[in-house]
Amino acid sequence: MAQQNLLSAVIMRTCFSSSTRWSLLSVRLVAGLLAGLVAWLPAPSARAQNQPTGVILGLLPETVPGVDAGELLLAELNCVGCHAAANPVKQRLASKRPPTLGEGGLRITPQYLRDFLTNPHGDKPGTTMPDLLHGMAAGEKAEAVEALTHFLTSIMPAPAATAAPTGDLFVVQRGKQLFHSVGCVACHAPQEAPPAAAGAAPDLEALKLVSVPLGNQARKTTVSELAKFLMNPLKVRPSGRMPSLNLNESEATAIAMYLQRAQLTATDAGGAPVRAAGLKYEYFEAGDGAKIKFDKDKPVASGSVERFVPTPAKRKDNFGLKFSGVITLAKAGDYTFYTSSDDGSFLYIGDTKIVDNGGVHPPQERKGTIKLPAGDHPILVTFFNGGAGFELKVSYEGPGVAKQEIPTKVLSHLGRPMLPLGETKFAVEDAKVARGKELFVSLNCLSCHQVKGVPTDGLLAARDFAALNPAAAKSCVADQVPAGLPQFYLTASQRAAIRATLAKRAALSQPLGHKEQVGRTLATFNCFACHARDGQGGPGTARADYFGVNGEVDLGDEGRMPPTLHAVGAKLQASWMKTVLTEAGAVRPYMATRMPQFGAANVGHLPAALELADAPADAPPQPNGFAPGAAEAAKHGRRLVGTTGLSCIACHNFAGNKSLGVPALDLATTGQRLKWDWFRRYLLDPASLRPGTRMPPFWPEGKAVNKDVLAGNTEKQIDALWMYLARKNFTDLPVGLVQGKMEIQATNEAVIYRNFIDGAGSRAIGVGYPEKANLAFDANDVRLALIWQGAFIDAARHRTGRGVGFEKPLGGNVLKLPAGPEFAVLADEKAAWPTDAGKKAEFQMRGYRLDEQQRPTFRYSFKTVEIEDFPTAVAGEEDPFLQRTLTLKAATPVDNLWFRAAVGAKIVAQADGSFLVDERLKLRVTGEGKAVLREVGGKQEVIVPVKFNGGAAKLVEEFKW
Repeated sequence: MAQQNLLSAVIMRTCFSSSTRWSLLSVRLVAGLLAGLVAWLPAPSARAQNQPTGVILGLLPETVPGVDAGELLLAELNCVGCHAAANPVKQRLASKRPPTLGEGGLRITPQYLRDFLTNPHGDKPGTTMPDLLHGMAAGEKAEAVEALTHFLTSIMPAPAATAAPTGDLFVVQRGKQLFHSVGCVACHAPQEAPPAAAGAAPDLEALKLVSVPLGNQARKTTVSELAKFLMNPLKVRPSGRMPSLNLNESEATAIAMYLQRAQLTATDAGGAPVRAAGLKYEYFEAGDGAKIKFDKDKPVASGSVERFVPTPAKRKDNFGLKFSGVITLAKAGDYTFYTSSDDGSFLYIGDTKIVDNGGVHPPQERKGTIKLPAGDHPILVTFFNGGAGFELKVSYEGPGVAKQEIPTKVLSHLGRPMLPLGETKFAVEDAKVARGKELFVSLNCLSCHQVKGVPTDGLLAARDFAALNPAAAKSCVADQVPAGLPQFYLTASQRAAIRATLAKRAALSQPLGHKEQVGRTLATFNCFACHARDGQGGPGTARADYFGVNGEVDLGDEGRMPPTLHAVGAKLQASWMKTVLTEAGAVRPYMATRMPQFGAANVGHLPAALELADAPADAPPQPNGFAPGAAEAAKHGRRLVGTTGLSCIACHNFAGNKSLGVPALDLATTGQRLKWDWFRRYLLDPASLRPGTRMPPFWPEGKAVNKDVLAGNTEKQIDALWMYLARKNFTDLPVGLVQGKMEIQATNEAVIYRNFIDGAGSRAIGVGYPEKANLAFDANDVRLALIWQGAFIDAARHRTGRGVGFEKPLGGNVLKLPAGPEFAVLADEKAAWPTDAGKKAEFQMRGYRLDEQQRPTFRYSFKTVEIEDFPTAVAGEEDPFLQRTLTLKAATPVDNLWFRAAVGAKIVAQADGSFLVDERLKLRVTGEGKAVLREVGGKQEVIVPVKFNGGAAKLVEEFKW
């Protein structure tokens, strides 16, 4: 009878009409819902009385120009899921898709499902999940809820076979920091005051009224399920309202454990002991132990130990250990902590680093002091070994405690497994599953949720969208929604907005204009919570202090606040916007808040819409950074960026290299991100495009500050900067960017550095010349391997620690010369060049001799030919260059001997007899034989025949680059 009464209520109560469909928008629409922007919020008094009123989707939509609040609500509540609409209407609304149920979804606890289905808006105020069971008798509702709970549980993924994780106060602490810094609290209510509020601390209770609700996470699911969801929310919620924040497993687990921290202290969280003696540990392995990221990498093993000892290590080098737990102090006062380690170690109390003993080094001790109250304090120690031997000792001293290794008796860790609150044994009953499946169909849940194996037969037909009567007394937007109809608990303003939009619904058949489409998308995905555009949006004063930086970075608001989106379509290339929106592209590593990923299906249209909405019609095309002459201009641009020009690198990172000062945005990304027109206008007047920027004007009133480069011509300087920054290969780093810790300098004579040099092998011979043109000779392959300009090399890597690894040239404009042998015997000028070099190819290195200026002449042989190779540096008008004299002697001349001077993708012979290689190198070779430009294997080569005269031959090679 109860079932018949329920079906009768469903049939007799109509939504907008006498025949309708309605939707159970979601039985699993729970934690972290990020809907678009709209909400007429419930009055604080109503919330205080626990009266469910209104849906919360974000900021007030009436403040967003061009965004119709009612239209946004129609999309977010998925009204066309029940009320069939024409394709143009559906395309314009782009309604929110429901969460995934069944396979591919999350596993939710039965106790949470019961609570949520019984009273969605009471359990999670502000949810867009409608209440379909309101107005039913208590027993009838309980029966329906129980049946639906059994059915929904039956289609969920199987529970994970792994054991529940035990609580970890350090992980909880890290989750707290991440939740309040990476962007979660832009939409969700903060749960703690900001660490360093600029003004009065925000009213956390008031912020709940304007924040997307989270629901009871501790009751809803497990730590592992929530972490899995946080790593890939689009899999479960494809609508993108809950975006990905690019969290790794460690970060997602930390946030999940923080949000479910109530599981640590609740009386029904499990029977395991709260405390266990000793510490928890995690063990890591890597090719280079110094590069282990303890907060990101996945441990190889984990367990517990009595104290801080490296015994869990499973090998002798390149491993790491992370110890965490609680230290109990008997008295308050100043405590000094020590780590003695080989190699690096760090010690934290709470979230404060006390001991920094980092780096690769022999055994050494470091210490730090902190004032602490008596009681329990989270303690964390990380330790890594980078090779050879290892040791670790952690000590302390304080009030009543002489210096000693920290004993087991004061160390403990949480031993309680984290289990969902209210968990009891639950067995799925077939009869209830069948009944729940019937209800799932009859309640029209399938209008939104597609579930495998559940047919759509039995869905009730609803009046088409075009025929809806917004003034109907019995509808889901009526002032009093009858029992049996979807009850969203809309506010009066929300109901009025929907009615107003329906009254002019013909407009919904027309596509949105570009500006309207942009506004609608930014509102839907709550972009205005972080970004401002056209005077709207951006972090409000109550949340501004949650936007911070990674590390200690002094960039002001530019370093911590997401950039404005005003006219962004005129600023950024569409390809870069696509990279940012759908491929996790980012250029501000110093900014703690992360750019969310909403999914290409949801925001893939936005780059084109922004470009069409913002780009000026007369904007000039992008210049070609690789056109003829661009390389020459780029050399001037390189000088301007460096310390001998405008010193841009004093503030800006470049191609992954740190700046000389604050780490501002990496300039090497300019060409792939910015549009030329915006770039030019910005350089001429930075403050006009970014008010409040710290970027100084270098061309005030259009006049160049630097008069030395390009005679101070403003347009030529800006053009040169673009030609340099638009290049993708930055082997020619700006002058002064890389500062050597132990720089070897050539002053009055040449200097030689023999060691591992990147690009020149393990037997490299580096030569630095006073003229600031340098080279590296590969003694293994017997060839000139590298040439570069500026600073020579940094010896710090090889003269400190264990001296491992290859060192890169310290200067810029680094050019790698062709691999393989430089001389070869060919059958004819079309024969392929051999690949074997060094001894395999009959080359023999015979050393070198130095002249009075300490310049080396390299001596080597090939077959029966003795070769002397004498490079010299020449100070040029603009840049230094290299000349190389090759003298060959043979008692019996070798026939068909060739010298390969260049290999490139594009080599162009010049009128003066030189060759331009890949728009970077101007090469000239003189000798008795004539140089040949040929194409082999998809590449071009310059080869020169060696002509002996009286048993001797000579070649002179000149490099200008």
